[in-house]
Amino acid sequence: MNPLRDGARLRVLLAEDNAFEARLIQGVLRQLGVGMVAHHRDGAGAMSAVTADMTPFDLVISDWNMPNGTGLDLLRHVRDVWKHTPFLMLTAHATVDFVKAAKANAVDAYLVKPFAPRDLAGRITQLLSA
Repeated sequence: MNPLRDGARLRVLLAEDNAFEARLIQGVLRQLGVGMVAHHRDGAGAMSAVTADMTPFDLVISDWNMPNGTGLDLLRHVRDVWKHTPFLMLTAHATVDFVKAAKANAVDAYLVKPFAPRDLAGRITQLLSA
């Protein structure tokens, strides 16, 4: 994994309720050189970190299924507040309904769990280089 260019200045919002998955994602972000990761364990906490008066995050990574608000709720909120912030959705269930709902709400990319760290790093690099 090669560090991202200007990675130290990047800010990522991570919404993931599973502690193991969160540590894995944070480890990949560290290896990519990301400077700041704001981690929330539920949808409500993550949504509270997305306000119009704040500087937008460079990337939002969210699990689909979380307590107190889903990843889809967070995606809709991010699109209402920060239309152009890249959003990576993670899910264990890539059903047709999931794909339709994610696309209808302008998700930038999604990754099906379980995933390899290199696949996550590749998707993050792709989103942050666009």
